Amino acid sequence: MGKVILKNKEDRRIQAGHLWIFNNEIASVEDLRENGEIVDIHSWRQKFLGKGYYNRHSLISVRVLTHNNEVIDTDFFSKRISRSLQFRRQIYPQLESYRLIFSEGDELPGLIVDKYQDFLVAQFLTLGMEKLSGYVLEALKDLLAPQGILLRNDSPSREREGLPLEIKVAFGEIPESVEIEENGLRFKVNLHTGQKSGFFFDQRDNRKLIRDFCQGKRVLDCFCYSGGFSLNAAKGGASSVLAVDESEQALTLVRANAELNSYGSIIQTERANSFERLRELQKEKERFEVIILDPPAFVKSKEKLGEGMKGYKEINLSAMKLLARKGVLVTCSCSYQLSPEDFLKTIRAAARDAKRIFKLLNFTTQAIDHPVLLAMPETQYLKCAFLQALD
Repeated sequence: MGKVILKNKEDRRIQAGHLWIFNNEIASVEDLRENGEIVDIHSWRQKFLGKGYYNRHSLISVRVLTHNNEVIDTDFFSKRISRSLQFRRQIYPQLESYRLIFSEGDELPGLIVDKYQDFLVAQFLTLGMEKLSGYVLEALKDLLAPQGILLRNDSPSREREGLPLEIKVAFGEIPESVEIEENGLRFKVNLHTGQKSGFFFDQRDNRKLIRDFCQGKRVLDCFCYSGGFSLNAAKGGASSVLAVDESEQALTLVRANAELNSYGSIIQTERANSFERLRELQKEKERFEVIILDPPAFVKSKEKLGEGMKGYKEINLSAMKLLARKGVLVTCSCSYQLSPEDFLKTIRAAARDAKRIFKLLNFTTQAIDHPVLLAMPETQYLKCAFLQALD
């Protein structure tokens, strides 16, 4: 087994609970047989710190799996996954669909598993976790006895790890789509072709919160994907909802989900670039009493932070100009590189340029099935601000 020795004083963050070791924190690597294998982690003074997997080609050279000296095998993953499963069953006793494994948040870096009724969708995002996938799949089958497990290994992050992009069935049979329930609404989810694993469970609580502001209101939902916010706005009593997305596939899902919940007459869809459509609606003198912005990540890396913040400012500025008097703006960011402070700074800058005054009603994060590791601020990636115009 290989051994990684950290530079002097670089062990403090790991001992505090962080799970990433960067390549510039490593003093030496010994006895490594192949890239991606499990290594022992030691401090400069040779203190054992834990075990993880090593990738010499990644900026994050080691991802820590355990702080104990234990064997990494099917039994190890069974214990970790069982702990995560029991937590979900405790917080969601009535739910059958949720995020089962949230990578570092569940102390299993590089692994995502979503549960859709009796089916599982897994993502192995790193070389090290890919090499351990046999153990993971065996543990999942033993613990949950799913009808099928689908591998959605099509995330671009795999390319950075030198892994191929692929979608394949690992076990059993997987239907093209399933129907799930969330907060009293039904959603059709395309497992093979939907974004990420098919559905964004992280916005569960925020989608429900939107209902409180929508009674009798005209609502605009930008970057709507499958209509999660749109349907909750309709359930909250919205008089009309305009759902905008660039993807026709996503809008087809919105229409199907609207019909599934008898909101077909309330929710209208429009295929458009949300940046451009917001500007057009402003020119058309349109006004909406509730506007929702849930865009994809604009900040893909630290180097792109400034560029991404400009994007967030632009989209929020356009929405603020379009918002009716006393209207509510719900604006989100899923870029973990963008701190909550910088996100709010960007929103404040947009409000100043829009010459409007807002009250921050609520500032939320991801649903609890995406747990945050206290020592890893990177695990708290979702930011959602509920703002009300005071003019």
